[in-house]
Amino acid sequence: MTVRVYLGAVTVLDGPPQPGDIPGERFFIDASELREIWVDTEQSAIPDAGRPVTFFFTPPLGIGFERVSGTIERIVNR
Repeated sequence: MTVRVYLGAVTVLDGPPQPGDIPGERFFIDASELREIWVDTEQSAIPDAGRPVTFFFTPPLGIGFERVSGTIERIVNR
């Protein structure tokens, strides 16, 4: 099952995965009036809203960064 994790205070990071990073499959930026950033993952062990989290992408996306960190705003099971 895919979990969509909406993030606030997002930072993109370069470099290899670090211990505690969660694998992410898809990264989205909705730049409309209501800006949102989210990551889709197949992992079920996600921290609660308000907690910091870092994702690494598999396979690498080739867009200049390999990891993204932020504060979880909400989680949606898809």
